[in-house]
Amino acid sequence: MRLVRMPYMVFILSFFLVSTVSLAQNQVPNSSPGTDLAPLGFQFKISKKEAMRIIDSNHKAIVQNNVDSKEIRTIVIHGVVVDLPLDINGKEVHTVLEFYDKKLLSTSLSFVSLSALERVELRNKLINYLNERYGKPNDEDSMLYFNSWTWQTPKVKLVLHTNKKDNTMKIEYTYRALSEAKYEDELDKRRNTEKIDPAREMFIEGDYSKPTGYDERYRITK
Repeated sequence: MRLVRMPYMVFILSFFLVSTVSLAQNQVPNSSPGTDLAPLGFQFKISKKEAMRIIDSNHKAIVQNNVDSKEIRTIVIHGVVVDLPLDINGKEVHTVLEFYDKKLLSTSLSFVSLSALERVELRNKLINYLNERYGKPNDEDSMLYFNSWTWQTPKVKLVLHTNKKDNTMKIEYTYRALSEAKYEDELDKRRNTEKIDPAREMFIEGDYSKPTGYDERYRITK
């Protein structure tokens, strides 16, 4: 009888272990919210082209598409592309995408034209939602009409902003690695310590691309 039962018991144990591992794997996104790099449906570091595919597939209208500088582009769309634990029906909400060096740096939700009651209700629901996913905020600040709550994760920084005066609200997710790179580049510009591009120095700003006798022919003096 023992010889008959042994394979059966091994099969049961194997099935239990496989089921447990599978269940644990399926629960990873909920148990490790800090690894979620697409909280608003757009994966950080994707290109503008990839983001446009998501926008088009969700039939969202683009409100704004601006290039702020050589490295920064901002795209604003009407509405959201993911389900949120909020009732946003009838409310003016925009999803904002900011690209740095052709990669998605941050995503945010902007709520405008809210009543005071709507602002407080949405704020409380958002704070509860973020507390459940990321724990208590690392920082809280208040000044005049403005309040902000900040959550820090290993890869993402979250900030919830509210404005009591005009009853607006914004929740912003920023990818820390690209944010640090952006800050370092801006610091280099202020210090005039930007990295020199050898190709630009050689062929655009230098004399290496000029033909022999170019200066003498056109009487260019240095």
